[in-house]
Amino acid sequence: MSGLRISVVIPAYNEEAMIGACLEAVLSQSRAADEVIVVDNNSTDRTAEILHGFRDRVIVLREERQGVQHARNRGLNAATGDVIVRIDADTRLPANHLTAVEATFGDPSVDAATGPVRYYDVTLPRVAARGDALIRGLWTVPNGRLDWVFGANMAIRRPIWLAVAATLCTDERFHEDLDLGIHLREGGYAVRYARRLVAGTSSRRVKGDFAGFRHYLLMTERGYARHIGRLRRGSYVRAWMTARFLLAMYPMMRWLHTDHHRRHELPVVVARKNPMAGVCD
Repeated sequence: MSGLRISVVIPAYNEEAMIGACLEAVLSQSRAADEVIVVDNNSTDRTAEILHGFRDRVIVLREERQGVQHARNRGLNAATGDVIVRIDADTRLPANHLTAVEATFGDPSVDAATGPVRYYDVTLPRVAARGDALIRGLWTVPNGRLDWVFGANMAIRRPIWLAVAATLCTDERFHEDLDLGIHLREGGYAVRYARRLVAGTSSRRVKGDFAGFRHYLLMTERGYARHIGRLRRGSYVRAWMTARFLLAMYPMMRWLHTDHHRRHELPVVVARKNPMAGVCD
């Protein structure tokens, strides 16, 4: 045992279809979390009711400022662990995930880490996983000081979070997790792509309409465009090329995912970003 305390933080907004399975996976870890925090961001569905059923095992906080960034910040600021694992409400962690987190952060040179995902609601999961791994592999060259993290599967040392939190952007036009990765790199922190940190996630964004999917992808490009001059070389070009490749692949991706969605009756969710007011410092 490393002696590290691990907190798990989950922002949630209208996640009645997903939050139960997410929490069951977190609470079934072979290496138990030292605390689990869910931040309810003004849900109007049954999310709060479902969370009430976990009240003896999970800390539930409420964030009145609407937006995934605000919910994330509320949870990470409240966490007391040495390492904070941040996932989405549709993330499903394999049973050994926190064991892998502990091993990854046993290396003192790692300030933050992100990892690959496996889509649990697609028709051909191995094909989807290999495609995702190929793209993320290209985004990790060279590894060590990445300028991105994936909100569905990431972890950060608490002192590093506290050091960088005040520098983060609040611009609604790009992803809050991408922004965190950019600011971590700018601050000189080591963000590692750890292949053993595998997490399950939903492909529900692909199941939405093309306009929503396009908006979601272009938020990455906008994030890098906003930070030109503060990035590692080639990041914006990489984001631009990735977005256009995935947009070209959308018809095939949609076809693969739609059949599985119909069989399992998983919710269709268009690319959703809650409002985040403000500008980058």
